[in-house]
Amino acid sequence: MNKMLALLLAALLCLNIVVLAEENSIEDTSMETPQTYTDPYSADLVVGYLAQGGVAVNPFVCNEWDIVNLNQLVFESMVELDANQKPSPMLADNWTHEGKTWTFTLRSGIFFHNGYELNAMDVQNSFDAYMAAADRNPYSDRLSRLVSDLRAEDDRTVIVEGKYEGYLTLYAMTFPIVQTETIYDELPRGTGPYWYVNYEADSTIRIEVNPLWWKKQATTDSILFRHYPDAGTALEGLQRGQIDMFAARSTNAAVFRKLANLTSMDFATTTYEMLVPNTNAESILSDLNVRKAIMYAINRTELASGAYLDMAIQSEVPVLPGTWLYESQSARYYYSPERALQLLYDAGWSDLTGDLKLSKLQGIQVKDLEIQIITYNDSTNSMRENAAQMIADDLNQIGIKATWRVITRDAVRRRLKNGEYDIALVGVNLSEVPIVYNLLVSRGTLNYNNYSDITMDALVEQSLDASDEGDLQRVYSQIQQRLVETLPFLGLLFRTGTVLSTRSLGALNGIRAMNTFRGLEYLSE
Repeated sequence: MNKMLALLLAALLCLNIVVLAEENSIEDTSMETPQTYTDPYSADLVVGYLAQGGVAVNPFVCNEWDIVNLNQLVFESMVELDANQKPSPMLADNWTHEGKTWTFTLRSGIFFHNGYELNAMDVQNSFDAYMAAADRNPYSDRLSRLVSDLRAEDDRTVIVEGKYEGYLTLYAMTFPIVQTETIYDELPRGTGPYWYVNYEADSTIRIEVNPLWWKKQATTDSILFRHYPDAGTALEGLQRGQIDMFAARSTNAAVFRKLANLTSMDFATTTYEMLVPNTNAESILSDLNVRKAIMYAINRTELASGAYLDMAIQSEVPVLPGTWLYESQSARYYYSPERALQLLYDAGWSDLTGDLKLSKLQGIQVKDLEIQIITYNDSTNSMRENAAQMIADDLNQIGIKATWRVITRDAVRRRLKNGEYDIALVGVNLSEVPIVYNLLVSRGTLNYNNYSDITMDALVEQSLDASDEGDLQRVYSQIQQRLVETLPFLGLLFRTGTVLSTRSLGALNGIRAMNTFRGLEYLSE
């Protein structure tokens, strides 16, 4: 009896399932999900989740944040991001590359939940399915940006043709791999620590431990995910004991973190908050010294705790602090009203009228240093409005006549496009893949003030073709230092979420927005 059959039969016997086998092949190759539980609404762990009505769990057609995170427990990829968000081996145990061509070697002895052994065609077919589904999943964008082609060369070898020669290609290899025959199933099969047992739309999703898993067996045998319509209801359910855990990005979670009966662990999201200055020649903010003064004048510690309720990580650059590409020397604008005022004096501004407000002579006229901050609120909170008010207060403290105004998101976009603003407080959703192209290069889609810098353009191009870890780190260090020297935008912070639980969260490690349950399989240890 071959190794696959031995493993499969052992698992099936443990689950009290009778399988008819003939010679060395399994007669029914589509193994049904084992129904081993007696109460579908009880489990070792109950977790709340949010999703729109009738959402699919199939990873090819799912963009729901909570389900994407749940799928990390069921499916695995060739490459994973470690606790420092650096690519590391997963289902592929090694790789090499020459130019744009990458060769990945799959581990042997990896089995899907239905007993089939992982092979390179599963990777190729999964890749094709993500690309065909386009924007209905969060993986096709990174694949289309970084990969020209992916094909199986033999059972254990995958060849990837990158669009660039760079190390960034590895980030595209983080897509979940599904067993070929189940790609279009409601509950597809992966290789992860759990498999899908049951899904009742808008009610519950049940996963149970995978006895075929190639790593150390999970100690939490069964997990039930219970659906909630909104974060407030889920948090109430956590307090009432309906669930044991909930991963929240809602501002309500800031209050719940302080409750004595709950433990919490924060994680960074990819939402980056920044100020976009109008750098047109006639604008006050076209002067670099004025932009630097504003950075020194903002008390980001108070901003993070006051406006963002401590659900934030300060960062002057769009690279998360603590991750492997972050340049610590980019943190240079410490809070210093004195330094801010000196920079404004150096730029020709002073208190000409004795009213503690800065101005300068233009011919025979006195021009006041006036700035209006425009922003918009998210649908569920007024964090950005509160932040704009706090920033305006900080600027007024150093003699800038600062006001703030909340308008709609669309109105902010129009003003940015038309140049009808002084400075705008906005949030941008970045990718897990460290591509800053759209944010920094000329005509980038997130380059709202049409910032143009030949040096920065060249550095961003170099990042795409950086061939190894050292090259990419070096280029990213230069990008971040160039950013804080030229200040095309004024970076503030990354938003965070938090995992709340009635249990210890010690098993979780290196969690992030798209993998908030990392380590959950060992929670009961």
